[in-house]
Amino acid sequence: MFEFINNQNQKKKILNHFVLAEVSSLVYGVGYRIYFDSWEMSLMLAFFAANALISLWYNYKDKYNTARHIFLISTNVLMYYTSSTIGLKSGIYFLYFPMILGYSFLLNVKNKKELLFYFALTLVLFFAVLLDLNILHFIPIQQYPSPKYQFEIMAFIAINIVIYQTYLYIVDRESTQKQLMQTIIDLKNSENKHLQDIKDKEVLLAEVYHRVKNNLSVVSSLINLQMNTIDHEFTKNALMDCKNRVNSMAMIHQKFYEGKNYSKIDFKAYIEGLVSEIKFAYNIKNKRITVDSFIDPDLNFDLNVAIPCGIILNELISNSFKHAFHQQQTGKIEVFIEREKNLFLMRVVDNGVGFDYKYKTETSNSLGLILIQSLSEQLDGTFQYFGNKGTDFRMLFKAARK
Repeated sequence: MFEFINNQNQKKKILNHFVLAEVSSLVYGVGYRIYFDSWEMSLMLAFFAANALISLWYNYKDKYNTARHIFLISTNVLMYYTSSTIGLKSGIYFLYFPMILGYSFLLNVKNKKELLFYFALTLVLFFAVLLDLNILHFIPIQQYPSPKYQFEIMAFIAINIVIYQTYLYIVDRESTQKQLMQTIIDLKNSENKHLQDIKDKEVLLAEVYHRVKNNLSVVSSLINLQMNTIDHEFTKNALMDCKNRVNSMAMIHQKFYEGKNYSKIDFKAYIEGLVSEIKFAYNIKNKRITVDSFIDPDLNFDLNVAIPCGIILNELISNSFKHAFHQQQTGKIEVFIEREKNLFLMRVVDNGVGFDYKYKTETSNSLGLILIQSLSEQLDGTFQYFGNKGTDFRMLFKAARK
């Protein structure tokens, strides 16, 4: 019945049990004193019963704090009054001990000031009874004889109440520990379930990346087969460019599949792989062309940024290999990606013959330039070409930092 409770509704129920138990004993006391013509004491007991009922009414009106304060103060004074009127031989003051334990059921232990106040009030009244001090002058205290064996009865009742409250406390502690252990087990099971869900999704995501990469490889192979059946050089070169673009996307999906983190890609490693693929595709053997990348090794992009950046780099590096070094046997291409928070600067520089961007856009309808312009807009970026001494492409764009 008197469980240790955290929620307010159950605390209200506990207070109701305390109040009803006190009212029942007071009604008995009133009847007993009327029977022996102790009208003054019967009126005082009726007054305390009325206070208890007022506490019950406030509790019913959802004013738990007010109700418990009325009950605790009234009960402390009641025990002082009855102990003083009947005397030490009544043993009623023994009930102060279960009363102190009862605070743990009715008070918020975290509120130390409130708890200390009631402990102090109880101890003051308890010692006032023992020292026979009349500290409540406004209450008429008249001595009445104590019923036979009342001291023994009160001592017995108080001891049993203390034992019962201690038992309830121990049971509550065990119950709380069991609930805590069950909560920990439930949280652990929930965590394991979430971890398993994450693993399942990672496996699914890896499978998606792998299948996309395989499908793009099939497309690349089909383009390659088609190239082998064509003699027209311009068409063959166009298909080669298309194949490289497909390969640049396939490599991104491959890197995502191989990486431990499926939400971002090691872009430096990707660029190194992309350069190797382009060198192999254009079969550059007779020229010594080096490609250096200056990229933060911790730079990572998600899929939405990696694909457009990969295609742009493929276009720029491919153009440098195809057009920049016709008149020279050696060459150098440099790739830079610098960042400041979520702002990135991408540069592709070569020391080739140079490139007139304005003239090129006015005289040709190059798909590569169209792709660069479209993809830079997709990244909310802006780009510039500088082509007097070699080619220097710069693109400034924003991306979520990884």
